Amino acid sequence: MNGRTRTTQTTIRAPRKRADRAVAGIEYHGVPGSSLDCQAAVLRLLQCGTSLVHARIVSFENSHCLILTNAIGDMIAVKSGFSSGYGGTGPVCFSVVLQLLDSHGVEIDECTTDELLIERLDQSALTAADLEKITTAKAIRPSCWPEYILDRHKEQARDGTLWREFQPLVPFSVVDSRIIDLAREFWDDPDNILLRGYRRLEDLVRARTGLSESGAKLFTSAFMGKDHPILTWDVMDESERIGRANLFTGTYMAYRNPRAHHETPNSELLAEFLLLNQLYRLERSEVRPNRGGIPESGAF
Repeated sequence: MNGRTRTTQTTIRAPRKRADRAVAGIEYHGVPGSSLDCQAAVLRLLQCGTSLVHARIVSFENSHCLILTNAIGDMIAVKSGFSSGYGGTGPVCFSVVLQLLDSHGVEIDECTTDELLIERLDQSALTAADLEKITTAKAIRPSCWPEYILDRHKEQARDGTLWREFQPLVPFSVVDSRIIDLAREFWDDPDNILLRGYRRLEDLVRARTGLSESGAKLFTSAFMGKDHPILTWDVMDESERIGRANLFTGTYMAYRNPRAHHETPNSELLAEFLLLNQLYRLERSEVRPNRGGIPESGAF
């Protein structure tokens, strides 16, 4: 060996994880033990357009989680904020969520599991084996989940008032770019935001027409001139033009003027903002009549 010492290098390899112990890798929503957070999580999924097709209730005694499946097969876990068998926030939130899921056409069933699996779900640590156990478990038959829904929530589903549980959200994708700053700040001071939006629209129309009126009178002069309105729309049906013009005058008379003198319930504020937004969208789509050298197309 010519006096050289031969050394052997040993590579220590980490043991491979068993496939059934691998992390499941699914979404988790909600806060364990917080019924309102878990309810809000499900409502956000429904409200934001997630196409849910199946909901499996995962139960241990009177504690419940949800495994939701969307249209492409992805799974979403909602943690154990739901409960049953007594009066309180947990059963009420569970009732609301189940009724909304059912009303949205989501297939619902239920299976039972052990406490340790619930704990792993609450820790966002389900394994592949856990998920397989949940998805392959036999559903409880006959179904008892309808018993978790309170009679008042069934009635609200029938009369359409249950959807008031959803938090009102500003749909930024349809907001006119000229009031996107107002939309961003809307919930900070809705009443003031609406008044600013009305004033801004009047300023836009005055700048385009040279008129000095305000409010409904301004829009009557701008859009509803008997023979030659200053601003109009390139539409085939004259009644459509008149209808659009009436939206401006009607909105100011029905909403803008009373707002200066009376408070508006919070539930109506976002609806009014979206109506105002529609006026901006209509104003942007206007064309000027080609008379006196005024260009036919002049939308700003």
